Formats: sequence, C-alpha cells, structure tokens
Amino acid sequence: MKNILYLLIVGLGLAADQLTKLLVVSKLPLGAAYALLPFLQLHHVRNTGAAWSLFAGNTFGLAVFSVVLLGVLLVWLAKTPAELAWQRVALCLVIAGALGNMLDRFRLGYVVDFLELPHWPVFNVADILLCCGVGLLALCLLLEERRQAANNENNGK
Repeated sequence: MKNILYLLIVGLGLAADQLTKLLVVSKLPLGAAYALLPFLQLHHVRNTGAAWSLFAGNTFGLAVFSVVLLGVLLVWLAKTPAELAWQRVALCLVIAGALGNMLDRFRLGYVVDFLELPHWPVFNVADILLCCGVGLLALCLLLEERRQAANNENNGK
C-alpha cells in the first residue's frame, strides 16, 4: 500500500508540472509576463539549459543526463528501506521534477519555465519539486547519519 503512495507522489507531481506548463503555453504568449502578486509573475520563457540557463543550447545532452539521473534515483529508491519513508518521499519529489523537465526536453527541445520572482531566474513546478526533494533528502540523510552515529556511540559504551 505504501508503494502506491510513492507512485501517487510522482504521478501528482508530474501531472501538476505538465498541466501548469500546458496552461501557460496555451494562455500566455511566449515572452509575455503577467503579474500575479507584487513579488510573483507569470513569464513564459523557453529554457534550453539547466538551472539558471547553465549549459544553454545543450538540450539533448541534458535530456540524456536526466535519463541517467532518473535511473540512479530509481535504483536508490528501490534500495531505500521502507522505514526511511521521508527519504523515499524526497526521492519521489526529485524523480517527479526530473521527469517533468526531461519530458519537456525530449518532447519540445526545451523546458517551459513561467514562475518569476525578483532577482531570481524563471522556473517551473518541476524545479520546485526538485529543490524541495533535494532539500528534504539532504535533511533526511543528515538526520540518519546523526541517528547512526548516536547508535554507534551508545553501542560502544
């Protein structure tokens, strides 16, 4: 039953990413911007690179890298014990984000970005999933390391 939860996280994350991109592409012309809040606007752009447009123009290379990364993440998820549920959730968020941007790269040749904050590059829902997943994963790994160190210390006394 818990595996269904993880599939649901990936599926809902991917659906939210692709649906929001579809809405932006269909409703907001390329390059156009629309203020949602004083600090957030929709700004339809195409990104042929990675975060902050690094490696711009290398869409195929980034797509191949995404496939390799996805494979590594799936193996990691499969090997993560069930009791490390939050680590599995974090991996699912990263997988959903990676899938969302990978699908854009293969299907469109670029990633649709549309969320813009002041002094920050334009991003999308997949990027949010990736960042939240990586942050949660880092926290989980840190806490697990501390738990193991405490267990080792207690067992050594």
